[in-house]
Amino acid sequence: MLDEEMRLFGVFGDPVMHSLSPCFQNEAFKLLGIKGVYLKFRIKREQLATALQAIICLNFGGVNITIPHKQAVIPYLDQLAGDALLTGSVNTIVCREGRLIGYSTDGEGFLLSLRNQAGFDPKGKTVILLGVGGAAHAVAFRLVKEGVSNLYLVGRDQNKTELLSKIIREKTGFTAQGVLFSSSVLKDMAAQADLVVNATPVGMYPKMTQAPFFPLNYCHRDCLIHDLVYHPLETNFLRQARQLNLTTLEGLGMLIYQGILSCQLWTGLTPPFEPLYYLIEGILKDENSRLL
Repeated sequence: MLDEEMRLFGVFGDPVMHSLSPCFQNEAFKLLGIKGVYLKFRIKREQLATALQAIICLNFGGVNITIPHKQAVIPYLDQLAGDALLTGSVNTIVCREGRLIGYSTDGEGFLLSLRNQAGFDPKGKTVILLGVGGAAHAVAFRLVKEGVSNLYLVGRDQNKTELLSKIIREKTGFTAQGVLFSSSVLKDMAAQADLVVNATPVGMYPKMTQAPFFPLNYCHRDCLIHDLVYHPLETNFLRQARQLNLTTLEGLGMLIYQGILSCQLWTGLTPPFEPLYYLIEGILKDENSRLL
């Protein structure tokens, strides 16, 4: 039941109907005993400024921002904080005393999943990051912040790959080497890697039979293979890695942790990981079974 004490929250994107965030956040509010309701809002690019002002007028507690607005929202915000200052990307907005503050929880969510689910500490490690898009930006900056020794950026477009390397160097002083998927050095890189992360959408529903081109068979036995894609739960990329007896980590944990961090920013409270993980895992398993 809605009442005057109920705070509004939501996700702004286009498209947005596929979002699992309402299932996640409404359950998180329930677990925490918070009077809040989280809704989906399809916001077109030309509506973005008005929608962000509505957050203040309607006294929203906050919103998540998804594709294609993660960078477009920035000119309309009063402040950037945390990882958003480095990445130039926002996925969480907090409305505080009439001011809109933008955060990015993607990088920290990635790190929490890596540490808590896989027991992997990136400090001093050699990491290969497949992809140079928005997800790769968040992951790359977090890896640099955590002290990786070597970071290789693998992209399809040379200009975009070099641009991400340049941005990282200018903002952090760290040199990440950019290479193309077609490069002959991928095999040598794979042999050195402690962690390979797929930050591309390749293999995501509905194109689930695809996998990013990477020579997994050259990775050493202790290398961790992480796919940020969470739908399907087991991607073709992870299946290939498991067939080679490599340790794998799916993308659902990162999704859950970044959502937990958003809720924490809005409410000051931290919802539990396990019940939320199993909730979303069950929804995805049901969807996957219907597709088979």
